[in-house]
Amino acid sequence: MPSNYKRLGDYIHKVENRNRDLNVSNLVGLSMTKEFRVSTSNIVGTDMSVYKVVNKWQFSCDFMSVIRVHKFPVVLKTDNDPVLVSPAYTVFEVNDENELNPEYLMMWFRRSEFDRYADFKCDSAIRGGFDWDALCDCMLPIPSIEKQQEIVKEYNTIQNRIALNNQLISKLEETAQAIYKQWFVEFEFPDENGKPYKSNGGKMVWCEELEKEIPEGWEMKRLNDFIDVTNGYAFTPLDFVKEKEIPVIKISNINDFKVSLVETQYSKPSKQLEKYKVKYGDILITLTGSHKTQINSAVGKVAMYNYRYSSFLNQRVSKINSEFQSVIYQLVKSEYFRDYLMNGATGSANQANISPDLIKDYKILFPANTLLMRLDNVFSILRSNILKTSEENQKLEELKDLLLAKMTRVEI
Repeated sequence: MPSNYKRLGDYIHKVENRNRDLNVSNLVGLSMTKEFRVSTSNIVGTDMSVYKVVNKWQFSCDFMSVIRVHKFPVVLKTDNDPVLVSPAYTVFEVNDENELNPEYLMMWFRRSEFDRYADFKCDSAIRGGFDWDALCDCMLPIPSIEKQQEIVKEYNTIQNRIALNNQLISKLEETAQAIYKQWFVEFEFPDENGKPYKSNGGKMVWCEELEKEIPEGWEMKRLNDFIDVTNGYAFTPLDFVKEKEIPVIKISNINDFKVSLVETQYSKPSKQLEKYKVKYGDILITLTGSHKTQINSAVGKVAMYNYRYSSFLNQRVSKINSEFQSVIYQLVKSEYFRDYLMNGATGSANQANISPDLIKDYKILFPANTLLMRLDNVFSILRSNILKTSEENQKLEELKDLLLAKMTRVEI
């Protein structure tokens, strides 16, 4: 082992700071992406004084979850606002920030190889767990503090660019939703003179079905008149291969209107599976999940596929295609459509299901195709910018992973 590899336990120690004075109220959990997340725990009647406080440059980790999730849930607090974590979590910090930079250590924890190491230790441990002693016995390269700072700066430059791109994507998404509401809810789409239709005297007619006035020429239609829906394939364990062939998109790959293939399984090309291929720009929607009380895992999660290479679609995920793809995407992202799916879902609170027929039966007010095409062109421009920015983030994520992988070869 290279001489710059050191035992981690010589550089860190536990911190036992309880919330005895009840000054901290922000309770958080640890996500699998190694970030703090809003806690969903019911804390009514709970003694919050026994919870642990995490301050800036301190780590919080959950050893007990490693054997279950095959990852090491650990997060570094990087801002000045303290948070609370479960008494079952371990809080620790570095002994001397002039010897080991906390952000450098967090980079080491973010490596997929470290998660595999922790998972391996769980499998091989007599007591079946990755614990504090095992963490302390880890060996990692610790170069000079100047070199650590250089590596952290390079990593943060990439991370900050990704964050900036995500802000841009959010702004573009908000703009698209505002335009959608302006056209389909407020009926203020541009008339032949480019002025808002309804407020400038555009002709309105009574709609019995909606019990309100709507623009002349608009009518209620089912989504089935505009879309094709394709269900995913029921892959079995025998269909998956270790080699990186064609990714298989599962429910877990769709979150926050994005498709992430960072963690996925692969299958080999096959004529039988051609109809289940997903291409750039396809709309994806999950058919199984929880009810809206658990929004992060709720059924009906939507995303537009933004990879230039194809993937396969697993069961309980469907793809939607339409001549008016960008308009349909905004529609299925809307709160109105989400509420419709939730109300029509079957099953339990923990496992709700929707069907392709439920999606196709959704009725909405549509304008004439000429006006619909105009709106689709507007959305297509926004969508193109969003997809391009998402692609840049994919490349930045790959660059970030490469930087993490190179940490094993860092010079002293």
